[in-house]
Amino acid sequence: MRLCLDKNDPIPKFQQLIEQIQRQIASGALRSGERLPSVRVLARELKMNPMTVSRSYQQLAEQGWLERVRGVGMKVSQQARPAEPHQRLQYVQAPLAHFIQVANQAGYSKSEAMALVMAHWESDIGDHALE
Repeated sequence: MRLCLDKNDPIPKFQQLIEQIQRQIASGALRSGERLPSVRVLARELKMNPMTVSRSYQQLAEQGWLERVRGVGMKVSQQARPAEPHQRLQYVQAPLAHFIQVANQAGYSKSEAMALVMAHWESDIGDHALE
């Protein structure tokens, strides 16, 4: 599970964590039944308060994304399934619109903006994310 919280983002960390886990389940990166790191381990990795991680996990469980298994911890819910491409659009639509607006205001052409996306895609996540 790859998570990257932005301390400069105005969105609270617990919400960033929730959204990133939801996106990974929707994309199929986290599969039904897959075990998540313990609250303490994830809090240490993300340099967060364990209560914040616990709050995020609890909210995801209440929404049906995760389930708590006694003696095991949190797992991706059996009901959680990867979303269809048109359903995943909700996770990228607003950030994409914002990027287009900012790139346009900064004077980038469409092809220059697309080249930026491709360059960052390669450097940040590489080709393996396309598989």
